[in-house]
Amino acid sequence: MRHGALVCLMLVACNSDGSKGSPSVADSGQEAVERDIDRICPGDAGCVSNEGPLLAGAAVREITPPCFEAWVDLDGSKDYRASEDEFLDCGCDRICPDDDGWTAADEGEGDGEFQAIWIAGFGQGRASASVHDPLDARAVVVASGDTAVALVTLDVVGWFYDDTVAIREAVQSAGADVDLVVVHSTHNHEGPDTMGQWGATFGRRGVDDAYHARIVELAAEAVVEAASQLQPVTMRIGSTDSAAPFGDKGTRNLVRDSRDPVIIDEQVGAAFLVGDDGSTVATLINWGNHPEVLGGDNTALTADFVHYIRKGVEDGFSYDARTEVGVGGTAIFINAAVGGLMTPLGITVTDWDGVDHSNSDFDKAQALGEIVAGLALTAASEGTEASEPRVAFKAETFNLRVENIAFQALFLAGIFERRIFNYDNTRALDDSNVPEVETEMDFVEIGPLRLLTVPGELTPELAIGGYSGDRVNTTEVPFVDPENPNPPDLSSAPDGPYLKDQMGGEHNWIVGLGNDEIGYLVPSYDYKLAERSPYLNEPEGDHYEETNSIGPSVVPKVLEVAALLTAP
Repeated sequence: MRHGALVCLMLVACNSDGSKGSPSVADSGQEAVERDIDRICPGDAGCVSNEGPLLAGAAVREITPPCFEAWVDLDGSKDYRASEDEFLDCGCDRICPDDDGWTAADEGEGDGEFQAIWIAGFGQGRASASVHDPLDARAVVVASGDTAVALVTLDVVGWFYDDTVAIREAVQSAGADVDLVVVHSTHNHEGPDTMGQWGATFGRRGVDDAYHARIVELAAEAVVEAASQLQPVTMRIGSTDSAAPFGDKGTRNLVRDSRDPVIIDEQVGAAFLVGDDGSTVATLINWGNHPEVLGGDNTALTADFVHYIRKGVEDGFSYDARTEVGVGGTAIFINAAVGGLMTPLGITVTDWDGVDHSNSDFDKAQALGEIVAGLALTAASEGTEASEPRVAFKAETFNLRVENIAFQALFLAGIFERRIFNYDNTRALDDSNVPEVETEMDFVEIGPLRLLTVPGELTPELAIGGYSGDRVNTTEVPFVDPENPNPPDLSSAPDGPYLKDQMGGEHNWIVGLGNDEIGYLVPSYDYKLAERSPYLNEPEGDHYEETNSIGPSVVPKVLEVAALLTAP
């Protein structure tokens, strides 16, 4: 999550005393306190069995904002400034009276007010001016017996847990027979603000509430349609090394780790779900990177490289050196561990034909997306067919303390809208009166595939380790920058097993920003705050992520819950 100044996530407005406190554990995650898990299927009411063939259905709803006005960047700042720039008062359709296609004034036209959609990421004041490619809510439902799980992905920067609950309630109200709805945001930095902190100026909420409610409605519609389309499927699943095709450059052809130590999960995972008639119902793709190729100067709404991954898998692509026809169906990209942070900024992407792309433009986004699409197609097609796959899941809700004083200030200003717990707003904020937020983690099994949702931006080392320097995956940068004035103390790094090892499946995927976005999940051994004005200032070295995490108690708690869910 990229912010400017203070920025990042959470909170608002009502008090409750529904905490579920448990002791925290070390980063190894192996000492979780034994207690009941909230939901386990099969076994709970409504999901007694998972015996039966694997069924799947998929659906898509476009969630591109239907109403916003364009503007002219007269001062060249790339940010809209009312005193310097000009908005085009042409209404929701952005068609002015002198434009081709204009027939009559539409909503908002000529009213003297700027109908803006604020783009999330990098800073405030970035108003959208156009649409490059559609933003989607994409859903897949998998079921066996009477156990059904839905996964819906949103092309947005983040989606709070309270909003996940809203989608679930809409699905339930529609009567869909789904036991668990997992909501995943791709962490798109080129789409609308869905969290609050990227408004016109710092301190102004940037969410369009009507549009936000529309996302809930459309995401629920996608889940309901997917559930209505269930059919028997076979499952072919595999993974491939994204570093291997690019020699010494390795993973740095697609992503870089901007925080020491350099640890990158090189695996691209993919699974085909194929109907009895041989047609693809859905392709699931798992890989971690910030969708921010276009950077902070872009004003066109886009799903960034995610659009090109999905299009490449569904429709194919053509280069002299590699051509793919695509497999059809619905491609669903699941972003993985993106903390650290994993970014395409500052690298050159060399496409399948050997052409370099260094600029923050759509050519680079397309090159990157089509490389990952090709890797995903290879992974799934060369993978193995699952034998009698079954669906199962565990789900656990829990509370997290909001220790970041910047976020405490932002929730008091009403920038973020979600419930808070165990906080007395008649008392001063102190160590005994810290607001908490409720969140959730899920552990889902689909045959040999296991998915663990994490409620934010996980650093890859928490998933795979790599503290020995064996997961740098490129020769272009060192494991730890020798010029780093405040390097991590690797002698204090936690021992394994790490999250993917704990998951215990043949194919273990992290679902980053699953059901929530609470910011960066930073390993405890390297969690460092500035001595003066912590959270507002960064200490020396690579410690941006701490200023955009809710506090040091979060990772131990997340690892505790992960250990609970993944225990045999």
